[in-house]
Amino acid sequence: MWPAAGQPAPSGESGRANPGDGSDGWAGQAPTPSAGRRARRELRYGSWEFLAASDLARRLPYAPRVPALVGSVVRDPALIRALVAVWRLPVVDLRVRRADANAWSGAYLSPARRGRLAQAVLELPTAEEHYLAGRPRQALRTNLRHARDLGVTSGRTATYEAWFEAASVILRARPDGQAVGGEMGKPEPGQQVAYYVSRDADEAPLAFASAALFGQFAALFTMLSRLDRHLSASCARYQLHTFLALDLGRSGVRHLLAGSALRETAGNQYFQHLLGYRARNLRFEVVEPGAP
Repeated sequence: MWPAAGQPAPSGESGRANPGDGSDGWAGQAPTPSAGRRARRELRYGSWEFLAASDLARRLPYAPRVPALVGSVVRDPALIRALVAVWRLPVVDLRVRRADANAWSGAYLSPARRGRLAQAVLELPTAEEHYLAGRPRQALRTNLRHARDLGVTSGRTATYEAWFEAASVILRARPDGQAVGGEMGKPEPGQQVAYYVSRDADEAPLAFASAALFGQFAALFTMLSRLDRHLSASCARYQLHTFLALDLGRSGVRHLLAGSALRETAGNQYFQHLLGYRARNLRFEVVEPGAP
């Protein structure tokens, strides 16, 4: 089992994605900090730069060679604006314990990849009223109200076995369930994972999620909902993600990663936007035992 590093999970219609080292098709290293770091700008959802960068990222392989990237820019010089916007994104520094890096080696934390460009990152809330405040969260508040009216509840599951039992009900109701289910194995020794499930008023599972834990950050790598219960399942994934974000935030996790902000489908990008994810460049530092 490993986190979705290349493709975000909070969609309700996608599970584990890009296998391999977790790169998103851009450079392997995040930008080095400089005096101009404070001036780094947002890659605003829906902007020309965001759409152009997304189109380019989807067309390129996950580990494109430099000539392929240069060739795209030569054919369309306007893409330089999009690449500059990606490069200038704010950088989030993440410290990874050596034990966690070893446990997830070859997946999200490949030794050759100490940086990620344009990743979907949510700064986790600790107070629901703050997370849901303001006009940008109006759609989220509406979906949470619908979920409550329908009797939907969400919670953290104590064991992998209990979670997978509930998840299997959802997988059986999906045409892609068999393929996705084969990628949801039990965690390996040393891999810390949190499991979540949403249920309807009759306790039938509607959506499930899981996140790999790395101390002060986590990686969302599975989030799926039923396809045969559209209204309740759609509301359930909003509620499930909100519960998960608050649960992790209140436990001391500061950032939730959901893979590339650019490679997802337009619908999933919009879903991330409503939940508060922002495109960020990441830089990982592996911390040895005993380090402060």
